[in-house]
Amino acid sequence: MRKNGENEIIRDARELLSGRFQGILATHSIECEGYPLGSLLPYSIDRDGWPLILISHLAKHTRNLSRERRCSLTVAEQDLGDIQTTTRLSCLADAVQVGDIDFREADRHFRYFPASHEYYRELNFHFYRLKPVRFYCVAGFGAARWVGIDRMEAKNPYTYDQEEALLADINRQFGNRLKQHLALQNDSGPIAVGVDATGLDLRQKARLLRLTLPTPAHTPEELQARLTDLL
Repeated sequence: MRKNGENEIIRDARELLSGRFQGILATHSIECEGYPLGSLLPYSIDRDGWPLILISHLAKHTRNLSRERRCSLTVAEQDLGDIQTTTRLSCLADAVQVGDIDFREADRHFRYFPASHEYYRELNFHFYRLKPVRFYCVAGFGAARWVGIDRMEAKNPYTYDQEEALLADINRQFGNRLKQHLALQNDSGPIAVGVDATGLDLRQKARLLRLTLPTPAHTPEELQARLTDLL
């Protein structure tokens, strides 16, 4: 869909990055010199608002990043129509391996992707943080532009402890209303797994969803009010 203005394009691009949860990571191939190697993988968003990925020490990407940390992550709006009318975002970044990751940040990632906990614990997977350099956004046919990281910044206003308390309250108070709001038909309702100033992240079994707030919520009280109005 064609956007109305630059601010709307950037806002939608930010929400796409926050709520797509999967993208194509492209790294510089060692085996095929000069060519990018891309593959689809999941990601979560760290406290600074940037992608956090978990990859195997045996993965081609790990080898490639050990030599050249420059990479890109491309995410696309989910749509069954003409892909040229959808929003697509490429994040040019430096991938930095996280040595001793804060266990609360790791646990947050595992809430989104429960199976990855075993990969991390048993199969020698490592976290990498993508530190963006620049973004390129295509917001429909003929609407493309470079976007600086200052326009895409979205630090999470909630501490780990605040977030965990908020999620417990949300799952207790709004669980049934979330299921109704999202028109989910099966018996398994969504579980709130993450929250930030602009949205609530939900997991229904292996499916991840994002509920965008009508206006940002920077305090627990504001979040409670937004969810009450929305649901």
